[in-house]
Amino acid sequence: MRIKTLSLGANLWIAFVATISFAQYGNAPNNYYPDNYMGATFTGTVTDVKAGEITLAYIKKDKTQTFSGHLEADCNAPTANGKGMVASDLLLGTVITVFFNSESRKINGEKQKENVIIAVSFEMWRGEKITDDKKRIYMCTNDRHLKFKAWN
Repeated sequence: MRIKTLSLGANLWIAFVATISFAQYGNAPNNYYPDNYMGATFTGTVTDVKAGEITLAYIKKDKTQTFSGHLEADCNAPTANGKGMVASDLLLGTVITVFFNSESRKINGEKQKENVIIAVSFEMWRGEKITDDKKRIYMCTNDRHLKFKAWN
């Protein structure tokens, strides 16, 4: 009976690791967030920044997942000029996790999906991996009434 338990546990662990390595959409860690935030994240490499729109890509073997969205507001990440971080401050090749809400809007009578980024977290900066103890979530929202939300 004990061998079956270990085997089941090992299989669950393998399934968990496989899910992490292939899925770049994920859930946010427990933290304080705006009330309307539902916990969606995407981790990828900054491949383009145009007119405030950030494009991320995650490539695994022959599969590519992409994400695009815009910042709800300037982020509270530190910058060289001392002002809030804007999309154009992101360097191409930087690996980040974005925390976002998807919204639908009618444009010319058609529904279109729009991703609104409410926070970012840096996974790599200038080619160096950010260790877990140094990672921070930088809010990109004007909402100052944040509530603790737990997804884990």
